[in-house]
Amino acid sequence: MDAQDSRAAVVLDVDGTLLDSNYHHAIAWARAFGHVGVDVPVWRIHRAIGMGGDKLVAAVAGDEVEETHGDEVRDRWEKEYDSLIDETRLLDGAKELLRSLRGRGLAVALASSSIPQHAQHAFDLLDADELADTATTAEDTEESKPDPDLIEEALTRLGAGSACVVGDSVHDMTSAQRAGVPAYGVLTGGYGRAELLDAGARNVYDDLQDLRAHVDEWAPV
Repeated sequence: MDAQDSRAAVVLDVDGTLLDSNYHHAIAWARAFGHVGVDVPVWRIHRAIGMGGDKLVAAVAGDEVEETHGDEVRDRWEKEYDSLIDETRLLDGAKELLRSLRGRGLAVALASSSIPQHAQHAFDLLDADELADTATTAEDTEESKPDPDLIEEALTRLGAGSACVVGDSVHDMTSAQRAGVPAYGVLTGGYGRAELLDAGARNVYDDLQDLRAHVDEWAPV
């Protein structure tokens, strides 16, 4: 991975977009909050999946919980997700999509908000060394999604002339907007079509097969 050129690029979110893991993350976070005696319903946590863990605790439980328990919750979440990670699977068509994009001459970047050891699980399943040009994780930037830093870092590495972002969450759409890059959504992470459009998606596709079938509508040139 990591090859700088001026090809058009597609930046793909990983969790919920290529990897069926959003609900595993939500359960892991719920257990982590419970470990410190904070009850946060799983549905509320799911609404924040897609943003970085540095922002999620305050987003779902408030600033006071972040100040008093934030690091402990994140440490516990890491352990809880470690116990679930082998249950996560690629979404249907994930590698086929990457191969199709590469076959069109596009550069492919994976932009994950996950910590490196969790992201590597997905990268291995995706054969990312072969099928992606670069990949970013939570440690590659100071600010996580919905800030634009992960997308901007990926595009800087690629030196891409034109680009788009594909993601499953409103946070991906917001991040792309802040980076000044068009975004397209998929419904694979549990967010609704209307809310993805409201968050800035130019279009929303049912799943990765639908996305690939309509690649001429959204892929940059």
